[in-house]
Amino acid sequence: MSDRHTGKRAFVIFLGSLVGIPLIATVAIAAVLITSTLGMMIWNSWSANESSLQQEEARGDRIEKAAREQTFLTLCPQYFQASFPDRWLGYGRFSWCEDYRDRMPGAR
Repeated sequence: MSDRHTGKRAFVIFLGSLVGIPLIATVAIAAVLITSTLGMMIWNSWSANESSLQQEEARGDRIEKAAREQTFLTLCPQYFQASFPDRWLGYGRFSWCEDYRDRMPGAR
C-alpha cells in the first residue's frame, strides 16, 4: 500500500471512530432506555391483569361455594340415591355433593 492510501485509510478509520463509536453508544443507550420503559409498562399491565383475573377467580369460587351451601339439601339426595354408573354418567356435575355427605340428614 502506498503512503497516500495509508494516510487516507488512517483518516477514514479516525473519522469512523470519531462518529461511529458515539453513534453506537447512543443507539445502545436509547435501546436500553426504550426497552426498560416499555418493559415496565408491559410488566405493570400484565401484573394488573393477572391480579384482576385472580380476584375474579376467587370471587367466582366464593359465589359457587355459597350456592352449593344453599342448595346441597335439595340437589344432593338425588345424587346419593343414584347408582354408581348414573352418578358417573348423569350426575357427574354434582360430584361436589361428596363434600356434603356428612351433612346430609340421616348420614351414616
